[in-house]
Amino acid sequence: MRRRPVTEEVLKAVVNTLRLAMVATIIGFVFGCLFGFVAGYFQNSWVDKAASATSVLGVSVPHYWLGMVLVIIFSATLMWLPPSGAGPGGSGEWIWDWEHIKFLILPAVTMSVIPMGIIARTVRALVAEILAQEFIVGLRAKGLTDVGIFLHVVKNAAPTALAVMGLQLGYLLGGSILIETVFSWPGTGFLLNSAIFQRDLPLLQGTILVLATFFVVLNLLVDVMQTLLDPRIARG
Repeated sequence: MRRRPVTEEVLKAVVNTLRLAMVATIIGFVFGCLFGFVAGYFQNSWVDKAASATSVLGVSVPHYWLGMVLVIIFSATLMWLPPSGAGPGGSGEWIWDWEHIKFLILPAVTMSVIPMGIIARTVRALVAEILAQEFIVGLRAKGLTDVGIFLHVVKNAAPTALAVMGLQLGYLLGGSILIETVFSWPGTGFLLNSAIFQRDLPLLQGTILVLATFFVVLNLLVDVMQTLLDPRIARG
């Protein structure tokens, strides 16, 4: 038992998990969209196969195992990045400088692998479906450039990709317990793990309640943003 207010403990952990999950989601979204668009545009080519294989590998590899491998390579062998913690000297105060950011790199990259694979597969299917539609043929017949067609594809794929990204951020907030334990990152996952082993029921209930609230709010925000990006949803 920590014998401290549950609210204080949970809020500190939520801030740390949000920081980690948002960075991981941005990394996963950027690279996932990149792989997905490349695979969708060059269907059935070696580029498509390589991008698809990378996305499948990202979804299939256990992220806690990947985290340990990255620690062995970049911390124990190369000694480029710290293996655990959230700051130098175990500092709980976060500052956006290199001394703190390097503690964030390994857990964020590890956590981004699964959303990257899911977003890449989703975007690849969306791009392939959009390119096969009749309005794309009409745009090519009108003499629209490849850049213009690409912008139309992005506009049509954006709402679904955004929805997937929002869901992945919600899953990362609640499913980071293994990664945060591997890297000793002081977030909600690490807090949940400690509460379970210490049988601290109030802390466990408070953490789960906050995570569930965040997940519901994120889904609501994603639905609102989808409506703003795609007028067809609003008309429906």
